[in-house]
Amino acid sequence: MSGPTAGGSAARTDRLPAAILMSGTGSNARRLLELPAAAFEVRLLLTDNPASNAGRIAGDHGVPWELADIRAFCGAASDPAGLRDPQRRAAYDRELAARLARRGVRLVALAGWDWVVGPELCRSFLFVNVHPGDLRAVDERGRRKYVGLGWIPAAKALLAGERFVHSSTHLVTPELDGGPIARISRPVPVDLPAGSGPENLLPEGVGLGDLIRDIRYNQGRRHGKALLYVHSRMLQERLKEQGDWVEFPRTVQRLAELALAGRLALEEGGVRLDGSPPRDLFLM
Repeated sequence: MSGPTAGGSAARTDRLPAAILMSGTGSNARRLLELPAAAFEVRLLLTDNPASNAGRIAGDHGVPWELADIRAFCGAASDPAGLRDPQRRAAYDRELAARLARRGVRLVALAGWDWVVGPELCRSFLFVNVHPGDLRAVDERGRRKYVGLGWIPAAKALLAGERFVHSSTHLVTPELDGGPIARISRPVPVDLPAGSGPENLLPEGVGLGDLIRDIRYNQGRRHGKALLYVHSRMLQERLKEQGDWVEFPRTVQRLAELALAGRLALEEGGVRLDGSPPRDLFLM
């Protein structure tokens, strides 16, 4: 599997070698590349999606980029189930690991990456992600409530009646949105139309799972105009601007500084900060 590359500047030794993985528009990737006096050097911008903005962003900032098309690799065109095949996904992760290793990468920032990072990758590189939801919130069983991709965490928060939402940055583990929390953004207020609330955000008899399936597999033809979907998308965009774009560069910068100082390291037992596993909110 190969992809296009663009030439970058000579590697430096006073900054942490890093990579950015992205799937879509790449707005978070741009914020990282625009960070002044960065403690990290982006040696690779990698995308799984041929239609993403990776090539344009890489060209604007003079960094190398590559395409690792996950659908082509997993044979999804002829077998849609290939994306869910554990063996194919593990093989794809090994391909990513080889590409990152060739660039000498130590820190990987997930800037809108649409795929779960498998155990082998987590054991090989330090991954950090920005998430459009408050990962501090847990249910009665201690599980994080506002997990999921894209607009889904905001939708869950709206259904729970939250008045504010937050972005979270966190270290990445194989569990979806399960790693130690690094930072939490300032609150972004929920601004629903008058008279709207959890009880009338969806059509009668429709649940969040129904909406997710309709958006994912039916392009929202049945429920795409539901208040829950419309306002969770709007809320996600506000979170991106007021949360993601602020906290993600701060987090990646601080992680790079800690790694360069020898305080943050990936060991056989996982990530260690000053010799111990990081706790939630360890960068606050």
